[in-house]
Amino acid sequence: MENYIEIFQNEIFLKSIWNTVKWTVVNLIVQLVMAILLALALNQKLKGRFVYRTLILVPWAVPHAIAAMTFTFLYNANVGIINVVAMKLGAITEPISWLGNVGSAFWCVIIVAIWKGIPFQMIFILAALQGIPGDVYEGAQIDGANKWQTFWKITLPIIKEPLAISTILNLIGIVSCFNTIWLMTKGGPLYSTEIIYTFAYREAFINHNFGTAAAASVILFIFMAVFSGIYLHKVSEKE
Repeated sequence: MENYIEIFQNEIFLKSIWNTVKWTVVNLIVQLVMAILLALALNQKLKGRFVYRTLILVPWAVPHAIAAMTFTFLYNANVGIINVVAMKLGAITEPISWLGNVGSAFWCVIIVAIWKGIPFQMIFILAALQGIPGDVYEGAQIDGANKWQTFWKITLPIIKEPLAISTILNLIGIVSCFNTIWLMTKGGPLYSTEIIYTFAYREAFINHNFGTAAAASVILFIFMAVFSGIYLHKVSEKE
């Protein structure tokens, strides 16, 4: 119990809780919206649809370490292409250390997580969309429903179960994200990208405070177990 009392008096841990919440909410909402939009677009009869699907799946196939190293290079203050392009366009007057700046580091890492996370959820949604019979939409058109009404009244209610399951699975992946943050910023600068996962790792293997790390891990486990329970309930209900 002393470990739990101590950890909740730790300002870095309290900051990591807030970062974890912010990290989860932003990732979850943006990935969900983008995944739905892409799935709806790729469910249409587009020329070269197979190529588009393959390209969108590329981020999912790229290992976290490769993605982190690639984006770290892109964000580099001296040779990163982001600074080079921004300076040529006149958006900035001097190079910016994107990952070394407290105000930008968190959002830079989130962009990478979103880029990697969208394809996973999009696959679930696209598979659900392809299972909707065409005559359902034909009936809606006959009744005079527009595209917006069709989406809210027909598409969304039909795919709500796979959408819920994919969202919960994605949420678990977002909360347990470690590689991207650690490889790009190690929780810095000034713990601006520190989440509970990186806090526990730092306490255990760098600071050697195993009691504190264990307490943080248990708190993270409880948080994850709640959502895992929801997921298992949804799956058993669907079966």
